[in-house]
Amino acid sequence: MDELRILITRLGWPATSARWWTMQVLAARLGDQDAGAATEHALLTYLQGRQLETEVIEALCIFWMAARRHGYAPVAEVSRSIPKPSVLSNLFLVDLGLPACAIDADLCEVPQDFEIAGDFQGIQGVELPRIFQTTLRRLERQTGRPYVRQMAFEWARNRSSYQDTPLQGDAGHFIRPLGEGFHAHLSARAAQRAISAYLRTLAVAQHMWRQPQDLVRETALWALPIHPTLAFLRPERPAWMPVRCELVGEAAPVEAELRRFVERVALARPGDELIALRSPIEMTMGRCVELSLVRWLQAPGSRIAEGDLATYLEAFWDHGLTLRSLGTDPLAVITLIESAPLTRLLDGKSRALPLAGTMDLARMGYLQHDLYPSHLLLPTLAGAARFDVAPFAAGLEIRSAEKVLADYAYWNAGWGPVYPKQLSGNCGAALVSRGTDYRALQGGEGEAVRSFYLWQVRTLHRSDTYSAFSETTKSGAFFV
Repeated sequence: MDELRILITRLGWPATSARWWTMQVLAARLGDQDAGAATEHALLTYLQGRQLETEVIEALCIFWMAARRHGYAPVAEVSRSIPKPSVLSNLFLVDLGLPACAIDADLCEVPQDFEIAGDFQGIQGVELPRIFQTTLRRLERQTGRPYVRQMAFEWARNRSSYQDTPLQGDAGHFIRPLGEGFHAHLSARAAQRAISAYLRTLAVAQHMWRQPQDLVRETALWALPIHPTLAFLRPERPAWMPVRCELVGEAAPVEAELRRFVERVALARPGDELIALRSPIEMTMGRCVELSLVRWLQAPGSRIAEGDLATYLEAFWDHGLTLRSLGTDPLAVITLIESAPLTRLLDGKSRALPLAGTMDLARMGYLQHDLYPSHLLLPTLAGAARFDVAPFAAGLEIRSAEKVLADYAYWNAGWGPVYPKQLSGNCGAALVSRGTDYRALQGGEGEAVRSFYLWQVRTLHRSDTYSAFSETTKSGAFFV
């Protein structure tokens, strides 16, 4: 079996996570003493044959990941092998220490009589997230330039890249047999063509409309295939995470089972605490169960009864708390996060605050959508104005003032290219502390506080394998 050939072929699969995992394997091979030369030759050949800007960037991500983690030394041939350069591909080249490519060749401003094709409008919000068109519309309002028409024009132009299969099939092919109400993690050729048209539009903006380089570069980051900090994440289920957890019945037996669950973490990690978890715990064609669990603190003076806490805080599951990334080098592996002030965290009536939030969408990778937004869990109290999120082994470390506060892991949980729309994703994610410094209150609060877990169990069920899922949700809170 030709393993290398199979891996190269998988770079063209529409399943986003499969492409990301394949890139990780190929990056490791590039840094391998025995497999490196053959892998480099195969990837350079693959790079030379790319028809779209996004395909080039995904290939460059492999070289970048290999250089960052596996000791690979990039060769100048990488720059010379790029047929479709862009603002984003040049960022990767410069970061690799290679010369950037000229991207001002063959640029053409959209003609006055150009009409937007129906298939361009048809992919918006279906094969392609709306963020790209939304971003360009905002730039249109600010500058008066025809950004959206330019993107539609570039979409029409790159149709010739794959004349026989410009759309590469129908995403519904993967969804319809499963029934109603599913969402797909797919990035087929329609999405790649559209994102390539987006990048080509930014090249026109920079070289023909003389838009600021910093603005163009920042806007191009929406087209990243992978978030640099998340690039090296590998699905790895923690030893304490059961394959299946029975959460049935009323609140009391569910909370008893969840207490045992929290105790499993404490036994596996003495001195550490489970801060947050979100994961499907059952995924079948007829029944899906998702567990969400977040630790909170409560100061004295609450005007909400203990039995009413879960109901009062129910909006947290819909909105949560998003922590803002701070500006940094576009391809920096470490992400800086701004800590949330206590006034933003603490609820006045319940005197409660969540100990976990989620990462924002800055530098979001379109091949990693299974993680966004609810599975990228971060601590809310860092004891400083900012903290770092950095790759560590298969997961992430969250650090403040050189001290590790917590670590993050994710794993497959009924993984597939589709999942029911009511669920937040089909992977599991957990945030576990290193000690208890992660919950030290800022600003010398000094009041005696209690800890509790807010939980939610979402159950989807159907009587056949084609109807839409019915949904029931239970929630509660228990003190520890």
